[in-house]
Amino acid sequence: MAATRERTSAREIFNTLEYGPVPESHACALAWLDTQDRHLGHYVNGKWLKPEHRNSVPCQDPITGESLTACLQAQAEDVAAAVEAAGTAFENWSGLPGASRAQHLLRLAKMIQKHQRLLWTLESLVSGRAVREVRDGDVPLAQQLLQYHAVQAYTQEEVLAGWEPMGVIGLILSPMFSFLEMMWRICPALAVGCTVVVLVPPASPTPLLLAQLAGELGSFPGILNVISGPASLGPVLASHPRVQKVTFCGAVEEGRALRRTLAGKGAELGLALGAESLLVLTEAADVDSAVEGVVDAAWSDRNTGGLRLLIQESVWDETMRRLQERMARLRGGRGLDGAMDMGTREAAARDLAQRYVSEARSQGAQVFQAGDSLFFPPTLVSALPPASPCTQAEVPWPVVVASPFRTAKEALAMANGTPRGASASVWSERLGQALELGCGLRVGTVWINAHGLRNTEVPTGGCKESGSSWHGGPDGLYEYLRPSGTPARLSYFSENLNYDTFGLAIPSTLPAGPEIGPSPAVPYGLFIGGRFQAPGARSSRPIKNSQGNLHGYVAEGGAKDIRGAVEAAHQAAPGWVGQSPGARATLLWALATALERRESALASRLERHGMELKDAKVEVELSARQLRAWGARAQAQGHVLQVRGFGGPADSLDSLG
Repeated sequence: MAATRERTSAREIFNTLEYGPVPESHACALAWLDTQDRHLGHYVNGKWLKPEHRNSVPCQDPITGESLTACLQAQAEDVAAAVEAAGTAFENWSGLPGASRAQHLLRLAKMIQKHQRLLWTLESLVSGRAVREVRDGDVPLAQQLLQYHAVQAYTQEEVLAGWEPMGVIGLILSPMFSFLEMMWRICPALAVGCTVVVLVPPASPTPLLLAQLAGELGSFPGILNVISGPASLGPVLASHPRVQKVTFCGAVEEGRALRRTLAGKGAELGLALGAESLLVLTEAADVDSAVEGVVDAAWSDRNTGGLRLLIQESVWDETMRRLQERMARLRGGRGLDGAMDMGTREAAARDLAQRYVSEARSQGAQVFQAGDSLFFPPTLVSALPPASPCTQAEVPWPVVVASPFRTAKEALAMANGTPRGASASVWSERLGQALELGCGLRVGTVWINAHGLRNTEVPTGGCKESGSSWHGGPDGLYEYLRPSGTPARLSYFSENLNYDTFGLAIPSTLPAGPEIGPSPAVPYGLFIGGRFQAPGARSSRPIKNSQGNLHGYVAEGGAKDIRGAVEAAHQAAPGWVGQSPGARATLLWALATALERRESALASRLERHGMELKDAKVEVELSARQLRAWGARAQAQGHVLQVRGFGGPADSLDSLG
């Protein structure tokens, strides 16, 4: 007799409204891994590179622990090979008309469209992120990025006249960032004529797949090279003499270490650090919409960091009650299940969240955890004392730290009191209040009554410890351009200089030989707060010319002088920000005019210190040109309100003041 299977009645289904599994097959991802014999190398110069005698790292399913493939760990020789391939490709790629580069980017967008199922399945399988976030968000946006920057490449000769591509760009990604962050940065770089070397963490197959799709187009091998390796290879890539700019996405401490490595070596550095965001919920907000905004900002798999939540006291109790009810309905589990709200992350991310919550509890905080998650439950931390270390520490995913505020002024003080400034959202039905709060927040990107909206035409970035680089829109293009005629990367500081102790010790030696500078020597003081002043150490440093003869003396600055300079800049910042775009442009143009008037004198001084007179004049001219170019951009800042088609207008908050 055949066994009977219990069936759920329709009435029971309607009474419970429970979710059922919606699994996504990962067969195509496994089939692609099989084409590489479950052994991934590096993708360099349009082909797979699998050198011998390299360590490999297993890439595992974050749910089952099953080994999916092995990824080779690069060494310094592999980094050098990738940079050389990118340098060779740059000679041809940068010389192409913008229309040719645009056509190539459009072909790559079509290639992604053809293989989008493979992309989203592989990314969700390996990273554990919810497949619907990758399928409906990351992959379509990657195609849009290529299409938008193809349009920018078409118009480069007219719109970006006077600018040229930097050269080879090094991009370093940490495990906390997805392949979409790579696309935000390689698209503008490729569009303007640069070539790219990407260093991804071990066990990151999706960027390698993207590089293979680009290489299979066949026309320009070497414009995109991806190698996988440990974080220790970051300084190796950044220090390579052919790399003109380094872009790093990762933790704050790693960014600081990389900045110290590059100090004085001539390469530009763009930083995108941390992933914590902020949400300010006022009493004038639609609480139901705001709660959904909190859920989307804190517990969706689009975000890699935690959330700091500020709620006005008058709606604190109601908001916390509704938020906890909503948290109880969150579902977490295998990322390839389309019914999941939250996927999983690697063990290191889980341990980081656990440590933060444990420390918050020990400091007197209240912790509420709900939902169903195989990774780490959605967590709401409240009643955290203002002076506790967790208040200043970065909040990890999936943790929300909620704090009450009374007035808008107090909300701004609390929001701006942390060293991070990546992104924030303000929730209020009063547009004037929302704009006032948005303008007062010291963050890179602010959304009004929404959170996390991304559009290819709108530049986004950070400030303070969250970094200084921008991506998206026209601003993202300038990250990889320099004025035409600018010399390539040049080291301008001594590599043997100890930057940790520089300025803390006063030289005790006196120079020998006659003084050949102006007689009597011109006193060079420290210029702080708009005037020259004597150094706090009351000492001067001898300066010699290229022949080794004494030229003069400059003030010897110390730690006290640095503090004074930082305080002066901090005090001047509100007034400078409050200036109109036209006023800032006028000052920059006036400074450019002053440089041009003193071109001969400045070039002569540079010549005395070892630079050829011709090169010295070029450097002064380029400095003046840079000032005029940025003055023009400041002048245009407040003229046009650009309306986007993704839900509302977007504008620079500086131009609203």
